[in-house]
Amino acid sequence: MVNNMAQNDSSIFKLSVWEGVDALGISGYFRAAAEKGFYTYDPYVRNGLRCEAPALSMDDHTLFFDELETIYQEGKLVDGVCGKAVSLADGQVAPLGVNLIDSMKVGTVEFWFKPGPQFYDKSARTLLGNDGSRIHFFYKNGELIFQKNHHNQHYFVQAAAELDSGWNLIAGQWGDGYMSLWLNGKLVVKKEHTLGYAPAMRGIPYENLFVIGYKSNCCMEGVGQYQGMTTAGAFDQFRISNIARYEIDDTADVIDDTADVDTVVIQETDEDTVSLWQYFSNFGVSSYFDNAQLPTTSTYTLNVCVAPALAMDDSTVFMDELETVYREGTLVDGVCGKALSLKDGEVAPLGINMIDSMKAGTVEFWFRPGEDFKNKSVRTILGNDESRMHIMYKDGELVFQKNHADKHYFVKGAASFNDDWNLIAAQWGDGYMSIWLNGKKVASAEHNFDYVPSTRSKLLGNLLIIGFKSSCCMEGVGVRSALTASGAYDQLRISNVPRYKVSFDQEFIGETDTLTVDEDDDSCSVGLSLSTFQDSLDANAVGIEMFMEKLCVTDTVPQLITDLGELATFGLTLRNGDVVAENLAAGQVHYGCIDLTNPSVPKMKLTSCVNLAPGEYRFTVAVEGKMAYYKFRIAGEIEE
Repeated sequence: MVNNMAQNDSSIFKLSVWEGVDALGISGYFRAAAEKGFYTYDPYVRNGLRCEAPALSMDDHTLFFDELETIYQEGKLVDGVCGKAVSLADGQVAPLGVNLIDSMKVGTVEFWFKPGPQFYDKSARTLLGNDGSRIHFFYKNGELIFQKNHHNQHYFVQAAAELDSGWNLIAGQWGDGYMSLWLNGKLVVKKEHTLGYAPAMRGIPYENLFVIGYKSNCCMEGVGQYQGMTTAGAFDQFRISNIARYEIDDTADVIDDTADVDTVVIQETDEDTVSLWQYFSNFGVSSYFDNAQLPTTSTYTLNVCVAPALAMDDSTVFMDELETVYREGTLVDGVCGKALSLKDGEVAPLGINMIDSMKAGTVEFWFRPGEDFKNKSVRTILGNDESRMHIMYKDGELVFQKNHADKHYFVKGAASFNDDWNLIAAQWGDGYMSIWLNGKKVASAEHNFDYVPSTRSKLLGNLLIIGFKSSCCMEGVGVRSALTASGAYDQLRISNVPRYKVSFDQEFIGETDTLTVDEDDDSCSVGLSLSTFQDSLDANAVGIEMFMEKLCVTDTVPQLITDLGELATFGLTLRNGDVVAENLAAGQVHYGCIDLTNPSVPKMKLTSCVNLAPGEYRFTVAVEGKMAYYKFRIAGEIEE
């Protein structure tokens, strides 16, 4: 059982539990909650309920038992199998009073579940478990799945199962020579398995805590699940026992314990037993190539294909025609010859390790989205893992990252792909960093820095990869989960010059005014733009750099003004333009998250916002009559 959480704290606990846990992780969130006295648990407290079978009951083999009769912060109590039950809507979370830190050679985990009206709205739903999937139950595409991971080893069973609309008794057990999954007393699936339960042992508080309704993207690659999940339904009577409570009929079918059937056993000495995505996610890119052949580039002789196909010239540093398959993917007809097509979860490491600094450059390639590309709101497209150069697609926007050590630089803008081939380009070195689609600029921002490779002691830390991006180094753009791709790729070219011209008759990112000058006028025109970077001391904070450009008739290049703190005024509006705060005073922190203590570099820490209703906001910056804004969203139901 858990105690009800205080509702008046003005910190991250103002967010929904799912958002708070997703921001800090289960361990970080509940450790903070425990330190503040908001969360306590006692797995040995029972409320004295006694109900007849089929309700569960305590006996000498019961280690943990929770009747689920209380609300932590979210959800509501409804009639259950025995007494009350906890009902959660989509996105609501309920931590349990069980932090399973001890190994168990034999065991059974059981609970009652009734699917809610929203349960089948999503193809994958978590049910119950701990975040490292040491024990985890979930439902995906009509299959019930039971995970029992060990360190770097993914064990699971899965099979088709139809849930009743009423209460369902779900159980997973081990220790009788099998691991097996049960639904309403009937065997769903089993496999030979002789290992006990093994808790995570990283020394992090609450890392083995059982939670209902939240599952990060961690530790589900073996079963092909790469995104976090929510739940929707009611839960009652959670019991863990130190025996196998269900007897397996000797005539039941047994699934062999093999990696290509229903389990992924990851061995550092046998990379070919798992997909590249799984290996990279578990061990990193560099370790894979300790015992594997490096990929190579494929090139054509000059002038094989005509424009718009890309071609090598004196400014070309790298060129890969993408005519070969490394381990995964298929070859299809491309813009020039063949192209490499990858399904969701497939990976193609390239033969390009960008280990040298580049003062100026352009990265270009052709991309055709796969049929299921839009099935996920965020996709990696191409880049290296620390986002020193990374292109991704998020919520209808094309994003170009060019990180430096402890500083995140990126530009992004709305973009729609053609169903056929699209030419994507990202460049720097002309005073801007910019992203282009089919020859048209999507977004640009003032930027005067070289490409800087990662200098960590990872041999292939700058290797370009298609189809895999770990959760690293994307906080600045609001992504904290690992990503996959889906689509076809052709002709990757890297040049040592900017190949696209950023002209001044285009709006800068975030501007409301265009930077232009009437040549018959002696006046000057100014433009204001913003860029963001990840705060090096706080992973949850984003810094905002302000730039003003002044272009006069006599100027050949615009004048760049960067120290705008004393000139700028700040405000806050809603998306529709309604004013929330007309003049935010410098030197203060507003709404807990808009930090203007240094007005030259405002900071945003959205996890700390208070007293702002759910909705989309615009933090506005105005200088000499020009205005730019940084938009952000406060989670919750928004009235359109």
